[in-house]
Amino acid sequence: MDDLIRKVRDTIRRHRMISPRDTVLAAVSGGPDSVCMLHVLLELRDEFGFDLRVAHLDHRFRGDESRRDADLVEELSARLGLRCIREEVNVPRFLLTHSMSKQDAARMLRYRFLVRTAKDEYCQRIATAHNADDQAETVLMRILRGAGPEGLAGIPPKRDGTIIRPLLSVWRSEIEHYVAEHGLPYRIDASNLESEYLRNRVRHELLPELAAYNPNIAGALVNLGTIMADVAAHFDRLTDETLPQVVTRARLGEFVLDLSKLTGYDEALRRYIFRRVFESLRPDLAPLPFRHVESLAELVRRGEVGSSVELPDGAMARLEHGHLVIRHGAGPPRTAPKALPVPGSATFEEAGLAISAELVPRESLAGAYDAAGESATFFDWSAVEPPLVVRTRKEGDRFRPFGMDGTKSLKEFFIDAKVARSLRSAVPLVCDRAQILWIVGLRRSNAAPVTDTTKTVLVLRAQSLEEAPGVREDSAH
Repeated sequence: MDDLIRKVRDTIRRHRMISPRDTVLAAVSGGPDSVCMLHVLLELRDEFGFDLRVAHLDHRFRGDESRRDADLVEELSARLGLRCIREEVNVPRFLLTHSMSKQDAARMLRYRFLVRTAKDEYCQRIATAHNADDQAETVLMRILRGAGPEGLAGIPPKRDGTIIRPLLSVWRSEIEHYVAEHGLPYRIDASNLESEYLRNRVRHELLPELAAYNPNIAGALVNLGTIMADVAAHFDRLTDETLPQVVTRARLGEFVLDLSKLTGYDEALRRYIFRRVFESLRPDLAPLPFRHVESLAELVRRGEVGSSVELPDGAMARLEHGHLVIRHGAGPPRTAPKALPVPGSATFEEAGLAISAELVPRESLAGAYDAAGESATFFDWSAVEPPLVVRTRKEGDRFRPFGMDGTKSLKEFFIDAKVARSLRSAVPLVCDRAQILWIVGLRRSNAAPVTDTTKTVLVLRAQSLEEAPGVREDSAH
C-alpha cells in the first residue's frame, strides 16, 4: 500500500475523522492537492465504510481558466463514478459591494457553499486538502503576526466536528509524487505564484531563506503547531473548569468576574478567561486581539476601582469593588417588577433566586425569627401594605435599614455594603405598596417588626433556583 495512503489512514483514525456510514463531501478545486485527496479517499472508502461526494466552486477569478478547472473536476468525478456538485459565484462582483480581501471573500463564499451543499446532500463531513506544507506556512504567518498558542496551533485536523483535513500530515512533495505515479489529471492555479499574497511570499521567498538556517524548517514549524495545539487544548479545558468559579454573573452582553478568585490564577490562565468571556458576550464577536487581552491584564494588575478599558466592537471592561465587569453596549435591561402572591412565590432569574412568601401564626415560629440570617426574614403581616412585588432598584429609591433611625438612599446602602455597581441592578427588592421591605440577602427594613403583640407573621425566603427546581413563577401554595 502507498506510504501516502498509510499516512492518511493513520490521520483519519487518530483524529476520528470519519465514522462508518458517513457521507463525505470532498472539496476539490482541481489542483494536485485536492485531486490527490479525492483519489485517496476513494481508495479508503470501503475500508472505513463511508460514501463520497465531490463539490467544486468556480470563483470566476480567472475567466475561462477557472471554468476549465471546474470541467476537469466534473470529468474526473464522472470517471471515478462519483456525484459532483458544481456551482459558480462571481467573487469579483461580490467585492464591489463588500470590503474584504480577495482571499477572504473567496474563502468565506467557498465555505458557505460547502456547508450548504453538505446539508443538501446529507453529508456528515466536509474534507479539504490542506497539507503539511500549508500547516508550516500558516504557523509561520501567525508567528509574523504575533499570535498566541491558539494561533500557533495552526490548521486543526478537525473543526466543528464537520470539517476534516485528511492530508494534514502529508507533504506537498509526496502529493506531487502520488499524482504523477497514479497518472491523475490536475490544473495549476497561476494565482498561487503571485507575490501580492502573503502566503505566496512566505512559501516562495521566506521559507527557502529560513531553510539556510534550518534545512528542516517546515518540519520544525509543523512540530511547533502540534505542541501549541496541545497547549491550547489544555488551557481550554482549564478554562472550562475555572470559569464557573470566577464568573459571578453571566448573561448576554455582560459578565461579572470575582476579582479575588480571578487573581488567584496565573496570568496565562487569566488570558484564556478574558478571551472566552469576551467571545461569550455576543455570538458574532471576533476573538479578542492580544493588545486588548494585555489591557485587561493590566487593568486587573493595577486594581484601581473605577478604572476601565475600551474593547473592540463597542465593548468595555470596568473594575469595581471586588469585581471585573466586561460588557458589550449598555448591557441587558433590568427585570420588570413581578407580583409576589401571599402565599406564593416568584422566580427572579437575574439573581438566580426563587423568593417565597407565606403566613404563619406568631407562636409557631418559636423564636426562629431572631436568627433568620440572610436567606429569610419576618414581618408583622398586619403592618404590611399589600400587594407585594419583587423588583430591582430605580432612581430615587430610599430604604430604612433595620436597627437604624431615618432613611438612606439605596445607592448609599449599596456603596456601604460594597455591592459592585454592575451587580446592583440584579439585587431583588421585595416591596409593599409603600416601601422597600427587604433587600434580598442583604438587609430587611425597619418596617413592620415582629413583636409580642404580632398575631400573623409574613415569612419571606430566598432560595437559589438550582435548589428549588419545583418552584413556578407566581405560584400559589
